Amino acid sequence: MTHYGAGADLPRFKWMLGHLTASTPKPEGNLTGRVAVVTGATSGLGYACACHFARLNTSTIIFAVRSPEKAKTWIQRLYKEVPSFRGEVKALALDLNRLESVKAFVGELDKLVDRLDFAVLNAGVAPLKHIDSPHGFNQDIQVNVVSTGLLALLLLPKLGATAKLPQPDGATPMAKSQLLVVASEETQKLLLDADKPLQAASVPGFREKIPADEMYQITKLFDVFLARKIGALTASAGVQVTSTSPGLCQSGLRDDFGPVAAWIFNRIAWSAEFGTRYYMRAVLLPHPQGSFISPVGDDFPPSTFACSKEGVQVEERMWAEACGVWKEAAPEVKEVLGA
Repeated sequence: MTHYGAGADLPRFKWMLGHLTASTPKPEGNLTGRVAVVTGATSGLGYACACHFARLNTSTIIFAVRSPEKAKTWIQRLYKEVPSFRGEVKALALDLNRLESVKAFVGELDKLVDRLDFAVLNAGVAPLKHIDSPHGFNQDIQVNVVSTGLLALLLLPKLGATAKLPQPDGATPMAKSQLLVVASEETQKLLLDADKPLQAASVPGFREKIPADEMYQITKLFDVFLARKIGALTASAGVQVTSTSPGLCQSGLRDDFGPVAAWIFNRIAWSAEFGTRYYMRAVLLPHPQGSFISPVGDDFPPSTFACSKEGVQVEERMWAEACGVWKEAAPEVKEVLGA
């Protein structure tokens, strides 16, 4: 046991039972005057999350997407599906495969809005084969972990500044600024002795030694670590930092599994609308800083490994490695990190 507690592994039968019997209400509130960013908003889960924000009357919703041109169709669709929505939806370019795009996105966001109340870092990839990123990492490590972490850190100053502003008139609930990292309840045990676990997990032969779906779970383990470490930073004061999972949902992430496997998964999966209710539960309710909010239940902790001595050692090495990458790519992040 560590300072994170004992942790608990989610048995397959409990996961399946929870999946079949889950019931969580639609989110409620009035987010007038507030601004939300959703990454990956032109696909199932990201779009469903944006629709939840629209139904709650969020004043400005930012689609953080690779193609703002493609986003136009999704934005039009949102206005049709949520006819009560009277706010604005903007699309900004964000390619999480490139760190310079992360920096450019944050710069454009700073010019576009004067506050940021919600940042839902939902975008991710799950390729079945090794693909190098421009920065030398495997693409899923780059997108799901390295770039997502840098984005979270660069958004913290605006989230923190917003936390000091008066609550918008009529807005409910009276909530802190929110930074949500989308992870998974199925985080993979990863015993890597390497000083640089992100690089070690990016070696072309690494994924050939493990089942195909485990690579994605490893990146989600790193995302649980990210939320815990970022939530502990002084710069996150006034900002609630958490991670959560939408459960098994219909998602474009499984397109790479092939048409048959994707069809089977999506037949038994929750709808994106239902799964992203857990996103909204994470950002609309108070939770312990850095905690993982499980769709199985708020009191279900991260995996045993994530809370073990060995897991914490991997977390520390991953964090040190990532900080080195972030400081080199974006020196301004040093102030956020306090180093």
